Amino acid sequence: MMHIKRQLLGVSFLLLVLLQSGCASMLPTGGKDTLQSQLNKVQHWQVRGKMSVRTPDDSATGYLDWKQNKREFDIYIAGPLGQGATRLSGDKDRAELTLPGWDSPRDAKSPEELMLLYLGWNFPVSDIRYWVKGQPSPGAKAVTEFDDTGLLSKMTQHGWEITYKRYSRQNGYWLPGLVKVSGHDFRFTFSIREWTLHD
Repeated sequence: MMHIKRQLLGVSFLLLVLLQSGCASMLPTGGKDTLQSQLNKVQHWQVRGKMSVRTPDDSATGYLDWKQNKREFDIYIAGPLGQGATRLSGDKDRAELTLPGWDSPRDAKSPEELMLLYLGWNFPVSDIRYWVKGQPSPGAKAVTEFDDTGLLSKMTQHGWEITYKRYSRQNGYWLPGLVKVSGHDFRFTFSIREWTLHD
């Protein structure tokens, strides 16, 4: 009986070591500076999931499909704006917005201008393309907080507060699955179901 107990204890200890080593191998490595610099390589990506919007007057949730290739973007939203779909697309020089019921898209020099003019949303598209990856938008000061593994957990930039959860490894990169952006009386929540990297 004592011999069997020793064997069971030995097996239990071995399983515990294997589990711990397996969990350790799944943790990010390299430190926060390395993890942040790696994200600079993620320039061509797509996210699918849900986007929730809360404004001073309303709140809604819809399907999100966001494609980004360096400065080119194509954001498709179905749901929050009523029946039909909304598409916001463009690059560094121009942007187009199509809303349900429109015969043709409206254009402007920036996506932020279009969103504010036609939807009343203070939606910082040019910054969010960085924030959604878990890094600050370059060229502006940001206050950042990192967790014990070196992943960004909270950030403040341009008067917006961004929090991160549910990181997972995608093609060698650690990317968030839940991103909450709040500020200026608005709150945007990105619940990402799928990351696709084309780099």
